[in-house]
Amino acid sequence: MHTVLERLNDMNAYARAEIVAARASANIMAFVQSPEPLSPPQAEDGANNAGRIIPSEPGTIQELAPGQTFTSWDPKRPNNSFDPFMRIMLRDVASGLGVSYESLSRDYSQSNYSSSRLSLLDDRDRWRVLQQWLIRRFLESVFQEWLEYAVMAGVVPIADFFTNKKKYLNVRWKPRGWSWIDPTKEVEAYVKAVNEGFMSISDVIALTGAGIDAEDEFKARAAELALLKSMGLKKTDKGLVAIDEPEPAEPPSEQTNTNKE
Repeated sequence: MHTVLERLNDMNAYARAEIVAARASANIMAFVQSPEPLSPPQAEDGANNAGRIIPSEPGTIQELAPGQTFTSWDPKRPNNSFDPFMRIMLRDVASGLGVSYESLSRDYSQSNYSSSRLSLLDDRDRWRVLQQWLIRRFLESVFQEWLEYAVMAGVVPIADFFTNKKKYLNVRWKPRGWSWIDPTKEVEAYVKAVNEGFMSISDVIALTGAGIDAEDEFKARAAELALLKSMGLKKTDKGLVAIDEPEPAEPPSEQTNTNKE
């Protein structure tokens, strides 16, 4: 973070300057120029009338005095280069933080699907590393201290805790996963990886579930199938059908038709 603090400070200062300039541009509409008089113009009350401000309202037509000219004010604000400049600065900040520009700015207008997907996958790999770092360096020690004090206070009743501390402190941490980016392709890839033995179903659940244990997922699946059976339903490729409903007959293949001919 310290590598980008100066850049963030520069971006903040530049953005504030642009806001001030835009507000000033919105307040000033034009200037009225008069020929230089021999003496400064005086108002009826004797006050100096030079540089006075003329109020303006919608639909007003202001008549100028003889010799005065109207000069419009066009400061070019907001600056057209503000957006690309801030985008470049944000890219530098994202690079310094080790994240993608899309994740930092939430701006996906400058990338296509393939580049955005690659950036998100890289970010998720980094988040997984940080998740494991947080677990090892902070959460495990906090949990161990909390569980021990909770047992001594009687909040968590475990009779054999102090004789089997290793058993109860050996917990499994399940950080959150992420949803699919391209569901069709990624589900097919995970199914093939599981079938070929490169991954387990538990690995897939850990990568895609929101911190759900594989055991909980299997229990929920078993309960769902049991509920369907109790209601006389079953799941098929065509959806939910009654258990006593016959399976649709498969159409004859071209090979069968060829043999008959």
